[in-house]
Amino acid sequence: MQRSSSSNKGFSLVELIIVISIMAVLIGILAPQFISYIHKSKVASDWANLKAYYSEIETDYVDNNGTPNPDVPTVDHSPGSDDKYRRREIKFLDGRTVKLKAGFYAVIFENGGYQISYYCDKCNSDWDKHSKTCILTLG
Repeated sequence: MQRSSSSNKGFSLVELIIVISIMAVLIGILAPQFISYIHKSKVASDWANLKAYYSEIETDYVDNNGTPNPDVPTVDHSPGSDDKYRRREIKFLDGRTVKLKAGFYAVIFENGGYQISYYCDKCNSDWDKHSKTCILTLG
């Protein structure tokens, strides 16, 4: 018995449309979750850098017998100092610089110590969601 060989040269148009529509649905479901994970990882990176910076400036403060370091950019509440409220780059005391990935910070010197406050960029547009998860205060 001889079988007739049917040559299957590819997928039909209907099969391709079904596969593409399934992929589109999966991407639509997973993309927001993936974007959220990317944001959280950038915030975690910023937090780690700020914690290291805070440790460094507090150690320097203690080592210098309670004298604040003039190289630490603190907010001074004077007119024209708004740029110090939204710093996007950390300049460590040893000269290294690190750019923040997802937010901004300010350093305040009060009551014999430093305080750092960090907010992510999305806090301004979606305060209810991000104020609970993306704010860091040290000191």
